[in-house]
Amino acid sequence: MLLEEMRDYWKTVRSYSRPPMPDVFNYCDVIDGYAADPAREALIWSNEAGAERRMTFAEISEGSKRIAAVLKEKGVGRGDRVLVMLPRIPEWQMTMLAVFRIGAIAIPCITMLTAKDLDYRIAATSPAAVVTVDGETAKFDGLLEDGVARFSLPYPAPTPRAGWLDLVALVGQVSSDVATEAMRPDEGSILYFTSGSTGQPKGVLHSAFFPRAFYEVSAYWFDLNTQSRDDTMWGTADTGWSFSATSTLIGPWLAGVRAVTYDGRFDAEKRLELLARYGVTHYAAAASEFRWLLGERLEDYDLSKLRLTVTAGEALDGPTAEGWMRRAGCRIHEAYGQTEALMMIANYPVTEIRPGSMGLPLPGMPVEVIGETSHEVLNPGEVGQVALKMPVEGMMLGYWDAPEKTEACYVIDAKGERWYITGDLARRDADGYFWYEGRADDVINTAGYRVGPAEVESAVMAHEAVKECAAVASPDADRGLVVKAFVVLHDGVAATADLAGDIQDFVKSLTAPYKYPRKIEFIAELPKTVTGKVRRKELRDREARMADTRVA
Repeated sequence: MLLEEMRDYWKTVRSYSRPPMPDVFNYCDVIDGYAADPAREALIWSNEAGAERRMTFAEISEGSKRIAAVLKEKGVGRGDRVLVMLPRIPEWQMTMLAVFRIGAIAIPCITMLTAKDLDYRIAATSPAAVVTVDGETAKFDGLLEDGVARFSLPYPAPTPRAGWLDLVALVGQVSSDVATEAMRPDEGSILYFTSGSTGQPKGVLHSAFFPRAFYEVSAYWFDLNTQSRDDTMWGTADTGWSFSATSTLIGPWLAGVRAVTYDGRFDAEKRLELLARYGVTHYAAAASEFRWLLGERLEDYDLSKLRLTVTAGEALDGPTAEGWMRRAGCRIHEAYGQTEALMMIANYPVTEIRPGSMGLPLPGMPVEVIGETSHEVLNPGEVGQVALKMPVEGMMLGYWDAPEKTEACYVIDAKGERWYITGDLARRDADGYFWYEGRADDVINTAGYRVGPAEVESAVMAHEAVKECAAVASPDADRGLVVKAFVVLHDGVAATADLAGDIQDFVKSLTAPYKYPRKIEFIAELPKTVTGKVRRKELRDREARMADTRVA
C-alpha cells in the first residue's frame, strides 16, 4: 500500500498530473513556452578559468533557433544524425535543442573520447554533421566523409583548423525564423552510446517524445514544479552521459527551473564553493562525488539553500547516504535507470529513505522483479531480473541498426505479456522497495551460494578506511569461486595485511558470513568506463587470467 498512499498524497499536495499523450511533440516547444517570459532565467554557467554567463530561456531559445538555421543551411534535416561533442558550455544545450528543433538525431559525446572511439561511432551512424570545439577537431582527422558539415566553436581559446566552420560566426549571419518540426513518437531524436562496460558500446535510439518520460522525474524524484522560480539545479554529469540530459537539459527545464553548469575538473572544495555561491537547491551527481565530498569540511560552506540531492548511474552505498544526509542536512534521492529505459525507480520526498535501496517505481512505471527462467513476478525477498512491462513511453525505439540485439532484450511470459529485461538483479522488500544485487553477469556463485556484488561493496565501504570498492568472483582451488574485493583506500591510509583482515572481520559483522571477501587486494584506482561505471568484467577477466597462469 505504500506506493498507492504516496501517489494519493502527492496528487493532493501538488495537484500533479501527467500531460496527455499528443499526436506530435517537440521538446523545443516547451523551452519556447518558458521563453515567452523574457526575464525567466534558464542557466548559470561558469568554468575553471573564472568566466561566467547567465542566460534566460528567451536567449536559449533564440540561440537554438539560430544554430538550427545554420544546420539547415548546410543541408541537415529530419532524421539526419548530428554528432555533438562539446564540453559543459551553454552551446551544448543550444546545439542539442537545435538538433531536436529540425527533427534530426543528436549523438551526444563527451570530449574525452579518443579518435578510436569516434571512429566507431561515426562508422555506425554516418553523421551528416559534427559540432565540437576547436581544440578537439584533430581527433576527427581522416574519419569524416566528404560532405559532412563540420562546425567548431572557439572554446576555450580560438584555434581554427582548415575545413571547419566557425559556428559562432555563422550564427551571427542567420535569422532565427526557423520552424520547429512536429515529430511523431516513432521518429528518433537522440542516440546515446552505452558505456561499454560489458562489450562494445551499443547505440540506443530514443524517440522525439523521450523528454516526456521525465515528467515524473521532475515532479517526483526532483520535487520540482513550474512554480519553482527560486530553485536552482546543478547536474555535474558530463555531456555525453544520459544523466546530463536528466539533470541539466530536460529534468529542470521541463519545470522551467534554472540550471547550473560548470566546465572544470572535479575538485571537492570547488564543488562546495559553487554550491554556496549560486545558492543551489538541487544537486545531482554520481555517488562517488558524495563519497569524495564527505572527505571535506562541509560545515565550512553555506549549504543552507540545498534542500535535495539526487544521484544515479552507480549504486549509492548506505554509509555514504547516511553520512551525506547527516552532514549536509538534506535528503539524498537515489534513482535507478538505464540508457535504454531511462529512469524507472527512485526515492521521493514523501517516502522513507532506506539507505542502500534503489527506491520505489516511478509512478506509471510497471517495473517488477521476475524469475530469470520462469519470467513470473517473484515474491518479496527473492532475487531476480529487474524487468519493465511493455509498453512504456520512455522506452528506447531500439538499438541502432541492430534489430536482433533489440529483440533479445525482451521476453514473453506465460500470460503473453512482453517484458524488457534490464540485465540487473534486485530483490523487493515487503513495502515494494528495490534493492540492487548487481548485473546478472556480475553475480558471484561461490560454494553453492549466489552473492550480489553490490551488498558486498556496500559493507566494505562502510569501513572508515575504504574510499571505493569493487567485488568480483575470483577462482579458488578449494571453492571454485570466492568473493574478492578490490579496495581503494582513503588518502593517508596504509595498505597492510592487518587492515585487510580488519575489513574482512568488519564485513562479517554486517552481512552473512558467506558474503565476506575471502580475498582483498588494495588498488590505486578502479577501472572505469568514460561515464564512471566500474568495469567489473575487466577485474573478473584479470582474475581468470591469473588463475590460468598459476595452473600453467
